Amino acid sequence: MFSIRFSSRWLAPLASSLLATASFAQIDVALCGAASTTSTACQWTSVQNVLLATGLFNTVDIINVTTGGTGTPTLAQLQQYDALLCWTNSTPADNNAWGDVLADYVDAGGGVVVAVFANSSLTTGRNIGGRWQLGYEVILDQTGNASGAGATLGTVLVPSHPVMNGVTAFAGGTIGSRPVGTTLEIGATLIAQWSDGKVLVAEGANPQRIDLGFYPPEASCSQSGWATGGDVLMANALLHVANANPCAAPVSYCTSSTTTNNCNPTLTASGTASASATSGFTLSATNVEGQKTGLIFYGIAGRNIVQWGVGSTSFLCVKTPTQRMGSQSSGGTPGACDGTISQDFLAFTAANPGALGTPLTAGSVVNAQCWFRDPPAVKTTNLSDGLEFTICP
Repeated sequence: MFSIRFSSRWLAPLASSLLATASFAQIDVALCGAASTTSTACQWTSVQNVLLATGLFNTVDIINVTTGGTGTPTLAQLQQYDALLCWTNSTPADNNAWGDVLADYVDAGGGVVVAVFANSSLTTGRNIGGRWQLGYEVILDQTGNASGAGATLGTVLVPSHPVMNGVTAFAGGTIGSRPVGTTLEIGATLIAQWSDGKVLVAEGANPQRIDLGFYPPEASCSQSGWATGGDVLMANALLHVANANPCAAPVSYCTSSTTTNNCNPTLTASGTASASATSGFTLSATNVEGQKTGLIFYGIAGRNIVQWGVGSTSFLCVKTPTQRMGSQSSGGTPGACDGTISQDFLAFTAANPGALGTPLTAGSVVNAQCWFRDPPAVKTTNLSDGLEFTICP
């Protein structure tokens, strides 16, 4: 009969890091804009490097739409990619032709993220023109740029939006360029603001369109760019418009026990399981027997449904190897079903870098379950149901 043995040591160390990317198909994206006339400039490579470093993208190519680059791409060229990130700081070879082909790409199902200065510049020809102006914008362009040191993440109006997954902070460089205008296209939704009320993130009526109100390069390349959090926002936005964001809602599975006092413990989660955060995703087992010692454990090898013991009402819902988290009392009242066992999963993994599966990777699938003492029960213990969740960026 299969069993788990709990001890003071980690249940099973993992020799390699989390095999998460196998459960998340990486996507191909392109930086399609006029960041600089030279495709090797940091205005391009800074963005390319931070996106590749997330591990979420198979390809991050550069399509330089300036005359010094490759000029206006064809629809066939763009359709090689799942999503595009577009911005300017140079003048496109033909901003109207560029806007036409971007509109064609969206019409064909492509996802486009637009950022400063393409959605803000007053310089003639540095916006996205042509057919793009006929309802494809999110932030209405050509309003000019606000700037100034000290601007950070302000009000998040839609904290549950996938683009905000794992975004706990954002700060611009000492210039921190952002659009002056706050007017959005009809049907668009404001997701988050800068601390001065300017638009930081907005979604179009078409969810394949996101606008970012910041300049994509890092502040180390240009102080017009971002110092903190821009990488997460750009990655999330590209995943969202490509309909590839791995942040699915946690799923309950397997069967909970019926304890000695007829409790049926259930494991749930609150918050976002973000690979870029060190807290904020709490696993909670409720309806546990009161005043019992227990803990939450997890694994990364998938689901399991194996009877806990002959005659037990519990099932082991997590495949080995498994990792236990901190032991604690359920609180509540002896003999009642008012006990709770909770653990911030991200705080635990951040504090225990040698724990199973660390470092966490976006797209990883994790299975968790609660174990607790129940002396009259088979094996003197019982288990909750299982919970499966995916690590977000």
